[in-house]
Amino acid sequence: MTDILCEQYERVVGKDNCVAFESLKLQIPADRHRLHYVKIRVRVHRYPDGRLALFHGPRRLADYDANGQPTPPGIQAVA
Repeated sequence: MTDILCEQYERVVGKDNCVAFESLKLQIPADRHRLHYVKIRVRVHRYPDGRLALFHGPRRLADYDANGQPTPPGIQAVA
């Protein structure tokens, strides 16, 4: 349900494996699916409480708090 109520933006990953979003730079962590995401189009989801998430297709790449700091998977901030 929260993905329905979020804002979605499309961005291209930079050469440093980061996504620029507003004044934030979101680093994509290493994963087992790809070595890097350079020049790949990803979606940035911004939720009503300010949290951010990066997606490549249906795969969720990373979660961030409202300040752009990475949060561990499965942990959500409570307002």
